[in-house]
Amino acid sequence: MFDFNCDCAQQYGVYKNEKELETIKYVSSVNIAAGFHAGDALSIKKALEAAKEYNVSVGAHIGYQDIQGFGSRKVELSDEEIEASVIYQISAISSFANALGLEIEHVRLHGAMKNELNSNLDFAKKVACAIKELNPWLNLFINNPEFKDVIEKEVGLKCALEVNFNDYGTIRQIRELEIKPDTIHFCDAQSAARAYDVLKPTPVNYNRVGGQI
Repeated sequence: MFDFNCDCAQQYGVYKNEKELETIKYVSSVNIAAGFHAGDALSIKKALEAAKEYNVSVGAHIGYQDIQGFGSRKVELSDEEIEASVIYQISAISSFANALGLEIEHVRLHGAMKNELNSNLDFAKKVACAIKELNPWLNLFINNPEFKDVIEKEVGLKCALEVNFNDYGTIRQIRELEIKPDTIHFCDAQSAARAYDVLKPTPVNYNRVGGQI
């Protein structure tokens, strides 16, 4: 069994993408943009309301403070700035979710920050430490299995191994892998719907429901 995840609230001001909410129908986890790379108050609210309607797990989607570049450009940050940036963004989504009777379960990084997470172990550990400081029950979505093992052992934060859905054969290929991913990321409703026809996703609280994936 696998979790399917998608990103939402990746809008800002007059730049809208209402179609992204369609993807929620076919996933079991949704990552809500926290305002640094995308996401304004109204789009965050609508995404959380949709997550509640479809009863999917909610996570914070965080990135570098680069709204003009959609979080695609690396921003040099001090250790203190990394910690503050991570805690600030997660807290924003968590508080908004609480107001709607929801709790966040995971954190997924975006763009250049996501690339750094999966290529720079020192950076990954700093991000993980900041998440754990705020809420040790949250899960970090990560693509690098080696980093996943290190973070879980040295930092003590649970991670979910993620792969990206590329085509129709992704699900079949995953079944043959020795290392099984915990969650599959989808960028659009069409791809998610096609995968949903093959395999129904299972909403998982990675911390409290062990061994489901």
